[in-house]
Amino acid sequence: MAGFSREVAKRIFAEELKSSNYSFRDGEDQHQYAPSYLLTPTGAKCNRVFMVGTLTEKDDIGADKEYWKGRVVDPTGSILIYAGEYQPEAAHILANMEAPSFVAVVGKPNLYQTDDGKIIISLRAESIQRVDENTRNQWIMDTARRTLERLQALKNARPIPVSGDFATADNVPASTSSSTPAQDTDRALQHYHPDIEHLRQMVLRALSSLRADLTKSDMPPETKTAKSAIVESEKKPPATPADPEKPEDMPPSRKSKPKKSEPNNTWPAPENEEEVETIDFGKKS
Repeated sequence: MAGFSREVAKRIFAEELKSSNYSFRDGEDQHQYAPSYLLTPTGAKCNRVFMVGTLTEKDDIGADKEYWKGRVVDPTGSILIYAGEYQPEAAHILANMEAPSFVAVVGKPNLYQTDDGKIIISLRAESIQRVDENTRNQWIMDTARRTLERLQALKNARPIPVSGDFATADNVPASTSSSTPAQDTDRALQHYHPDIEHLRQMVLRALSSLRADLTKSDMPPETKTAKSAIVESEKKPPATPADPEKPEDMPPSRKSKPKKSEPNNTWPAPENEEEVETIDFGKKS
């Protein structure tokens, strides 16, 4: 079918996203309008990112026009998000949202290289939605599973010799067609030489943080179910992942004005399914 289709939004932890420094354009026609991607250390090829966390701060940094900056925190770190005149709905929601709040953000990764060579990653928000704690908890579990799947692919990949073909920032590698997941894994191995154990520990820290939250008293039934899933994943063999959902945009929300060591196989085994595309926010808080 001809026409424009949106890229799938990938679930990525903040720490991994901030460790990324390799962007490229992909496809047969690599002109200025070809889709651009950020490749992460685990081999996730991201045109769009789906992140759920806590909005801890926000600020209008615009001069003549409103330009909002926010900080979203997950168990591994924080990411800055931006929304301005070209993202009017996201900017309006961010402007009228209180901090702290649980939020879900879909946005395009933006890579900026400073004069001293430092790479800064942020998200240009396309959609922002206030969500509840259960949605945040489910995102942590889903993102952990996706990350462990990519780590397993890295572990199983054949060794790649060191090469100077790939560079940081916006250098574009030669390519004649859209890359496959296996090729993305190879690119990540060659560019990042990732420390798989370090990344695995990042995932386990996120799950440990979630488990600590779930041990708090007065948990609702839905949250207790999430806790049970984590505990059972440590006891039983890998289970089959849930069916992927389909993409859809987040509905805008209106709020009042703002006030000034475990092994990889402890998670369900991958089935090469597509990255989850739908964003199911459940009940709004």
